[in-house]
Amino acid sequence: MNVLTNDELNAILRMMKDGNLTYYEKNKEAILTSMVQHIGSPDGELRDRLIYTMFFRLIVEQKDIEIDKMSELLETSVESLLFQGIEETKSDDVFTRAFTTLLIALILHRDIEENFLTKEQFKRTKTALIQYLTLEKDTRGYVNGHGWAHSIAHAADAVDELIANPKLNPKSFPELFNIIIVQIMRSDILAHDEEERLINPLLRLLDRGMDIGAVHRKLESLPQDVSNLKPHLDDEQYWYVVHNVKSFLKSLYIRLNEGNLHVSLQQSILHSLKKW
Repeated sequence: MNVLTNDELNAILRMMKDGNLTYYEKNKEAILTSMVQHIGSPDGELRDRLIYTMFFRLIVEQKDIEIDKMSELLETSVESLLFQGIEETKSDDVFTRAFTTLLIALILHRDIEENFLTKEQFKRTKTALIQYLTLEKDTRGYVNGHGWAHSIAHAADAVDELIANPKLNPKSFPELFNIIIVQIMRSDILAHDEEERLINPLLRLLDRGMDIGAVHRKLESLPQDVSNLKPHLDDEQYWYVVHNVKSFLKSLYIRLNEGNLHVSLQQSILHSLKKW
C-alpha cells in the first residue's frame, strides 16, 4: 500500500473536511495509514487542523472507524509512535509523540462508549502513558513555524480519558495523581496553560473517589517539596518549578471555587500559596 505524500494527503483531507467523502469511502485503509504516517508532520496545518481534526470526526463524531481498526491504531500508537525520539529535545519528533497522545485520547474516549478494548490493551495503554510522561523531555508549547507541540497538555488529555474509563482500577489512582504532580514540578517552564489541562485529570480522580486526604497532604506539602529541590537545581530551574507549582495551585483554586467544589481543598491551596 502506497503512503500518500504530504501534498496528496493535504488535498484529500481538505475535501473530506468540506464534506466530500467519496475518495475516502473507496480508499479508507490508504488514507488512515497515511494519516498515521504523517501524524507528526512539522506542517502544523496538516498535523493539527487536518489530520487530528479528521481523526476526531471519524472516531468520535461519525464513529466511522471500525473497532478492529481502532485497536490496531492504539497498538501502533503505544508500540511505535509514542516513544519516537523520546531521548531528544527540540527535535521534530515531539510532534509525533504529542499528537499520538491525542489519538490515544480519542480511542480511549470511544472505548468509554463502546467498551471494545480488552483489559490487557487498556493496562498496556495506562503503563505506556505513565512511562511516556516520565520520559518526555521536550515541553515546548507553541513552536514558531510549526504550530503546537504541547506535549504535556496533550498527554494530560489522554490521562483524563484514561481516568474516565470504567476499566481503570481505583488502585491506580495514586499512581496517576503522582504523575500529574511530577509534571507541575518540572524544572523547565510550562508557559502555555499546561496547568489548566493537568487540572482536568486531577478533578476526574476526585470525581471517581480518590482519597481527598491524600490530595490535601500533597498540596500542602508542595512548598516544602519545591524547597527540597533547590540544592539540586540552578537558580533559573528552581524558579521555573516555583512558577509551575504556583500557577497550578492558583488555577486549581479558581476551578474549585467557581464550581463550589471541595471547599476544604480550597483552604489547603490557600495555605500552600501563603508559604511563598
